[in-house]
Amino acid sequence: MPGGQSDWIGGLTGDREIADLFSDHAQFKSFARFESALVSGLAKAGLIDPDAAPDLQRGILEFLPDEKRIATAAVTDGVPVPEYVRQLRQALSGPGSDLVHFGATSQDLTDTATVEALLRVIDVASARLDLLIADLDALEARDGKRPLKAVTRMQEALDIRASDRIRIWRDPLKAVSDRVPALRIETGKLQFGGAVGDLQALGGNAGTVAATIADKLGLDWPGSGWHTSRRPLMACAGWMNELSAALGKIGQDVAIMALCGSADIALSGGGSSSAMPHKQNPVTAERLVALSRFNASLMGAMHQAQIHEMERSGAAMTLEWMALPQICETTGSGLLAGRELIGSITRIGQET
Repeated sequence: MPGGQSDWIGGLTGDREIADLFSDHAQFKSFARFESALVSGLAKAGLIDPDAAPDLQRGILEFLPDEKRIATAAVTDGVPVPEYVRQLRQALSGPGSDLVHFGATSQDLTDTATVEALLRVIDVASARLDLLIADLDALEARDGKRPLKAVTRMQEALDIRASDRIRIWRDPLKAVSDRVPALRIETGKLQFGGAVGDLQALGGNAGTVAATIADKLGLDWPGSGWHTSRRPLMACAGWMNELSAALGKIGQDVAIMALCGSADIALSGGGSSSAMPHKQNPVTAERLVALSRFNASLMGAMHQAQIHEMERSGAAMTLEWMALPQICETTGSGLLAGRELIGSITRIGQET
């Protein structure tokens, strides 16, 4: 959770596994992979002696940056890369070390690190999503034939079965899950544009260097930098928000069903009240609604962060760094809460 949040709210709404994917340590490891891949590209282009490249890459990958110094310098630089590169250059020696970071810029490292983190988030979220869908399948197999009353515009409507309501929970989740392969392709783009986005420092070697970096990192090179075109990141943020909304719908439905008492749904492990000991509050359902609404608000920030002035915007990048990891963490927390909620349903539908 963002700095200043209480431990209890972090426990209620955070996701440590997802948060760790955006940690300083994870980001600097990604920087090292980028710089190592860049050395491969420069060697392939003949700008670095190919025989010198392995030792140089080994030094880059074994380099341990002073993370506190980077954090301090980033307040002045507005980005962690300049101090990271300063330290890296001081730690290296030998042939080719003077060309470390050649042709690249700070945004290339930060955007590529973000892409790598997002691909790992997608893997985590997708695995959790598959388990949640399986939970809903099991719930339908157990209780799907029980009768329910449909509710339209907050009024009882026609008779349905529990399977009908479970289906409208599960189908949007399946649709999101089905798009994971396409999402990985759309998100997994190498960022490499150099100082102003046109790789002019590399001249005719730009394509060779870029293709080599992409190959080493397992990413796609779209043919140019996308410094001011944020589609790879927006695609992932949009997917997370659609998933989060589907989870929020489940939470909202369960909370309303719980309001009606035990006729439509029975839950185990509800939250307690400080004033009314007889209550079992649908806390997990409420969390899903809150997390979904929070993500919707963060998505507005992501749309604002698409607006870069000229060739690069420090303000837009900063806003994106604030919002995007939080969207991922909030979605991850929602998936954990969703499984917890479905697992707490001891019965859905009326007793027959």
